[in-house]
Amino acid sequence: MTKKKILWVVYDFVQAGGQRYVYEICKALDKEKYDIDILRLSEKGADKNWDKEFYEQPTSDLGCNIMLYSFLVNKWEKEVYGKKTLSKKMLAKVFTGATAEVTWLNNCLSDFLQGYDAVNFGGINAYRTLCITNEVHPFNSIIHILTARFQDNRDIYEGMDKTRRYQFVSSFTAEILQHELEGFSNYHHTYYPLCFEAEGAEVPALENSDVVIAVFTRLSSMKPLDPYFYGLKLLLEQGMKITLKVYGAGSPAEAGFQRQLSYLYLTRHVSFEGHVNSIKDTLVQSPPHLVWFQSNNKIPAGYAALEVASCGVPQLFWDFSYTGQQLEMGTIFPSFTSISAFVAYSKELLLNEVARNKLGADQKAYTLTHYSSSAHIHILEKLFSEQTG
Repeated sequence: MTKKKILWVVYDFVQAGGQRYVYEICKALDKEKYDIDILRLSEKGADKNWDKEFYEQPTSDLGCNIMLYSFLVNKWEKEVYGKKTLSKKMLAKVFTGATAEVTWLNNCLSDFLQGYDAVNFGGINAYRTLCITNEVHPFNSIIHILTARFQDNRDIYEGMDKTRRYQFVSSFTAEILQHELEGFSNYHHTYYPLCFEAEGAEVPALENSDVVIAVFTRLSSMKPLDPYFYGLKLLLEQGMKITLKVYGAGSPAEAGFQRQLSYLYLTRHVSFEGHVNSIKDTLVQSPPHLVWFQSNNKIPAGYAALEVASCGVPQLFWDFSYTGQQLEMGTIFPSFTSISAFVAYSKELLLNEVARNKLGADQKAYTLTHYSSSAHIHILEKLFSEQTG
């Protein structure tokens, strides 16, 4: 049987949700059916928030061939012009869309992408950077939406021709998608949930100790913490003794969080614990009483939430993009748009160990059943079989 050639276009391999999404899919795909190449857009070490690229070696160990975009550009230029490297000035033109001077690159890139049965873009920005900048639109492209429009101050779909036919993949339900892709008139969408090898873990029972609420998130303006700070403030004013531990890569000062804590008089109640390689190990070693996380229309918005749930640690969610859909996930993963209701339920759980443990158990059972890669990878395999390269 001839293997299908699959390409992923990504920025890098740091330990973030979008990068894990690609890794988990590559891991689940049958290697007897697919040859997988990965085209990396950024230079190594470009993101200074990370000291290493967690998923690079594991992805390579899967048998995936990783290519650097700038290396390919230099190779193509040498083939066309006989030069060895692309000048900094020319490379800048490539990434700023000076298309009249990089027609040769457009042609080389177009031919390269058409050599695959399916070209997957790990996020909207990956598609915009490679295709819109170079005015190349491969007919075999599949764009995986890995962030929602509410997460960015700008329009993440800026520059995309909304009348063009697109093949999108996302974890958005049909109802949410109407809001997310408002204005697009000619697209096909495939639902694929965030999936991983859901093994789960047993977290030790909490001893009598100070109450700890944890948040797992990258420190960025795209991952706002305001509702959690306000929630903590209200709980403290109601007489509860709580520490909020924030785990995640990035600088709290640069993201503006330390300033927020200062004027809310919360500095001594919040600790930034930095990036952790394993959420599971962190929960086992230092289990919190409760985890706060983000949701998008009552759906957990990231792998961190699923990791926490697989360990049975109860979570409550602040919904950053609620469009009014009544979804089942909102009962299993309680999501709020009211600070007072968010705080009231948090307090109820913190004071009721039985209710807290039941919620954690329900979330664990649901996650292990509904977010397994092996149970869903057939969706993408069917999509790949429908593409023609």
